[in-house]
Amino acid sequence: MTETSSQARPSVVDERYVTQFREDGFTHIPNVLSPAEVARYREAALAEIERSGVVAGMGMKVGVTAVRITKDAFRNNEELRGLSRHPRIGAIAEQLSGISLRVWGGETLVKSPGDAAPTTWHDDLTLAPLAGRLLLNAWIALVDVPVERGCMTFIPGSHRRPEPFRAPLTAAQENPETYLFDTYPELNWDRRVTVPLRAGDATFHQWRTGHTAGGNTSAADRVAFITTYTDAEATYRPHPGHQWADLEAGQLPPDEIYPRVADFA
Repeated sequence: MTETSSQARPSVVDERYVTQFREDGFTHIPNVLSPAEVARYREAALAEIERSGVVAGMGMKVGVTAVRITKDAFRNNEELRGLSRHPRIGAIAEQLSGISLRVWGGETLVKSPGDAAPTTWHDDLTLAPLAGRLLLNAWIALVDVPVERGCMTFIPGSHRRPEPFRAPLTAAQENPETYLFDTYPELNWDRRVTVPLRAGDATFHQWRTGHTAGGNTSAADRVAFITTYTDAEATYRPHPGHQWADLEAGQLPPDEIYPRVADFA
């Protein structure tokens, strides 16, 4: 995927991360946040979870885990809005993707000790109400996330699988535990890569990459923040019966709500 603009971007991270992101559909980049930033954002994330957190797994979301998630933190919480618009993380996302991006969302996720249920295997494209070239997530660890605390596992190269390009939403709703492998049975035999993170590290993965997160069998909360970026020229395409965004079908998301990475200070 190449950028249509003639303006060259400076490199933020080594090109090996770009190569892995494009070949495998994900990459792990250490130290995207400083220790001071981690402490500040973790405090804000936990406070916002207590204020507005809800249990995921309802509505269009798939999975049986009891992970708690904020609602529109990237719009409603000043500190976390700053994290979703973090200039370096946004610049990394654009370098990895090679296209202009905008922020589509940003939320805190907390998985508590004893929540041993893994997130179901899925890809983000199935649920994305967008028509565009790419969507990618930056999954930012705000605490150390070893395997026993529920780090991410990916299927390398699964973004390059054959048609259908997008799994049917009905398949994910009716069989959330198995829809990815029911739709793409060849993925059953592909290798999986589990990626433990230190606080301040992030994984970046794109929307067709199959992934899951393990249960939390440790003694401490797993605290993460996910910033979702989409192609800056993507338009809103709601799923039938799921008009959850304050947008019209075919509309370009407004910059004042969904800011372009190029506009970050």
